[in-house]
Amino acid sequence: MFVRHSALAASSLVCCALVGCAHLASHDAWNPARLQAGLVAATLPQEDGELPDRTEITAGQLVIHADFSLAGQHRLVRELEGLRTDVSQELGLPVSDEPVHLYLFENTERYDAFAARRFPGFPARRAFFVETDTTLSVFAAWQERVAEDLRHETTHGYVHAVVPAVPLWLDEGIAEFFELPRADRGVHRTHVAHLAGRMLEGTWRPDMAKLEALRAAGDLSQDHYAEAWCWVHWLLHTTPERRRILQEYLADVRRDPATAPLSLRLRHECEPHGDPGAAVRDHLAGLAAVTAK
Repeated sequence: MFVRHSALAASSLVCCALVGCAHLASHDAWNPARLQAGLVAATLPQEDGELPDRTEITAGQLVIHADFSLAGQHRLVRELEGLRTDVSQELGLPVSDEPVHLYLFENTERYDAFAARRFPGFPARRAFFVETDTTLSVFAAWQERVAEDLRHETTHGYVHAVVPAVPLWLDEGIAEFFELPRADRGVHRTHVAHLAGRMLEGTWRPDMAKLEALRAAGDLSQDHYAEAWCWVHWLLHTTPERRRILQEYLADVRRDPATAPLSLRLRHECEPHGDPGAAVRDHLAGLAAVTAK
């Protein structure tokens, strides 16, 4: 889950954008009105001991706060630190020195209590990312899927440190791509199986313009998250020209958030004589054939 809010004054806050992660899409409890109240609550002074503070580790851009003993050379810490380079190189983005704070709770009970108190409008989540005018923060419970969760949410932090206005669908597609172990090379088998099944049913066709029209996390379905990932994988792992289009688009959004949608650029510069959606369907079919073996 990713949420951005901005301070208008010391005592006046407003939610300016709401963005969510794949796991959020299945929750009917997503309610922007309730969420805004939670964001205001999140800006109130923290109670002593409310946030993890037993261990603090600086790992590149990350500042990790844990309420349990965590080794500085823990393999997950090293992986998350190295993820910054992977994100930068794949997306053609500069690295930032803006800190991304990771707050790790030792158990789900303490994490759930914190989230319910500070973000009362949120549905139940194992982890989430919050962007304010001054900070980038990830909150997570230490549990069996913490590596996947932290790769996803930390990716939001790395991207937003340099491209704060990245569109909702692309933000989530990128995070879904990087939430996987490095050895998977961005191939999200769950999404491949889901979309392949929808194609066989004849109930899904890739359409980037429809993804670009999405404005709130509550509007995103499993199809949307899977398709967003598929577009990102197709752009990054098929041809140098497609990779360049995505990288140049992100660079332009970094300079001007009002830049024209990626779908227009893709149609005119990358696939002028063909249908990008058809190319994505072919790409997915190839991935489905490989992953089914």
